[in-house]
Amino acid sequence: MAGRDPFLIAVVIAAAALRLYGIDHGLPFVYNPDEANIMARSLSVARGFDPGYYLYPSLLFYFLFAVMGGLFVFGRLVGRYEDLSSFQARFFEDPTDFYVMGRFAGVVLSLATIVLTYRLAAKHFGRTTARASALFIAVAYVHVRDAHYLKHDVPAALLVILSFWAMDRAMERRTGRAYVLAGVVLGAGFATHYYMIFLAPAFILCHLVHRHLEGFLDVVLTGLAAVITFAVLSPFVLLRLPVALDHMRANRQVVVDRSFDSGTTLFPSLHLYIDFLLTQGLGYILAVLVVVGLILLVRSDTRALAIWIAFPTLFIGFISYTFFAGRYLNPVLPSLAVAAACAVSAVEKRFGKAAAYGLAALACAQPLYGALQVDRLFAKKDTRTLAREWIVANLPSGAPVALQSYSVPLPQSAENFRQSLKHNGSLPEIDRRGKYAHLLEVAEQESVSYPLYYFGKGDEPNRIYLSYGELATDLTPLRRLGVETIVLRYHSTQPSQQVLELFQKVREEGELLHAVSPGATPYLDNEDWPPSSALDQKGPEIEIWSLRTP
Repeated sequence: MAGRDPFLIAVVIAAAALRLYGIDHGLPFVYNPDEANIMARSLSVARGFDPGYYLYPSLLFYFLFAVMGGLFVFGRLVGRYEDLSSFQARFFEDPTDFYVMGRFAGVVLSLATIVLTYRLAAKHFGRTTARASALFIAVAYVHVRDAHYLKHDVPAALLVILSFWAMDRAMERRTGRAYVLAGVVLGAGFATHYYMIFLAPAFILCHLVHRHLEGFLDVVLTGLAAVITFAVLSPFVLLRLPVALDHMRANRQVVVDRSFDSGTTLFPSLHLYIDFLLTQGLGYILAVLVVVGLILLVRSDTRALAIWIAFPTLFIGFISYTFFAGRYLNPVLPSLAVAAACAVSAVEKRFGKAAAYGLAALACAQPLYGALQVDRLFAKKDTRTLAREWIVANLPSGAPVALQSYSVPLPQSAENFRQSLKHNGSLPEIDRRGKYAHLLEVAEQESVSYPLYYFGKGDEPNRIYLSYGELATDLTPLRRLGVETIVLRYHSTQPSQQVLELFQKVREEGELLHAVSPGATPYLDNEDWPPSSALDQKGPEIEIWSLRTP
């Protein structure tokens, strides 16, 4: 039994340690925009079952809303929250409880992925393959990193291995009930992320391999169960289909269309995913074991072949046409880990257990290094947090500051907050007693705060935005607002020409007061730069400038 294997227990404990260390990174500030958006959509379920957001299906939003409900009940019992109003206010005052609990739930799902992969691999290939596959997922850098965030990809990996289990059960039992259960699990996968739709052709292929043209009605039954499950778990995607399609088209422009910027039309992003797997996701040795294991699987006549190969082949083909993001590799990680573990099992049969386990340990060295380095960075303060601390300690309260979005999270003055709402025609937001009313209350309680003005464009009604174009050649608009302090956040990639011109203008007319550097190439929350021992903190390079009087 999987639960009685001391090796698996040790692996799960080690995996939990890697994923829980630094789980409170950044808080009470949230630097990953996707994470902040997902939490906001999850909490919006309190106002109505429709999240009003269809770039993703709704199941994860509902799941996180239930997790937050559990947090409230537990906090109420231990006296942390007096009532629902104080619980709601706590999110705007300090959202640490909410994000830690949500991230912890993600860690639990990631550990469940390890256990279920072990069980299914043991059934198909034996204990050595099961142990090695569990170990490879446990130390996989991409899985460790992304388990620290509220995102869809780590939960999606669990739904993938659950789908494999349901497919295997359906092929084995060949009963209508087993096929319905498979449809329910597939539907839950689709309701977690749209890209899980590639489980459907994988299931059909799996059925054809095992039963040929027999049992066509079972396939129809599975499809019907999947559609019904999706409709139950993400109903408003269907009920608001025209709006959902608009959101999907907008997402396609961002995720898919940008992949062709390189000029390549055939698998334009494939080389980036391969490079990421080699240098970060798995490492060179583990990647070689994956290739060897896939060859062994293809050459074998095991009935599990279609289960482990079909989905990752289709999925990797799809993400090769997306704008590169390393997190997209999480759903195929169980298959890659099992393939590598099959290679380790083959070494055991030929050279013995010591050689196999030694090879597995050696293959873990590179991804484990990345996992330990990212944990170290998660446990340290972000450069933006350090910059905030310096500004609060050195800049007098009430001094106007200009900065970029996703930059240093400075406390905003209540007067500037109201002025921004009025400027954007959003003063009625205060009377609605929603998000902005709570944020205003927080602003009123700040002992040190600043009028804030943001570069670029945005849609937050409590912010006044100044376009880069009008500032690139003349900083007079900032001086008219009384701004004497400018915070510059340096991009890890080449910014636009207008941003470069503004930065140059600030250097010409300003005096550098303070700088915070990560120590090397920035390690940012929403990008795939590799962690290394050369980094002191995660986050971008930040400079704080004082404008000289002209």
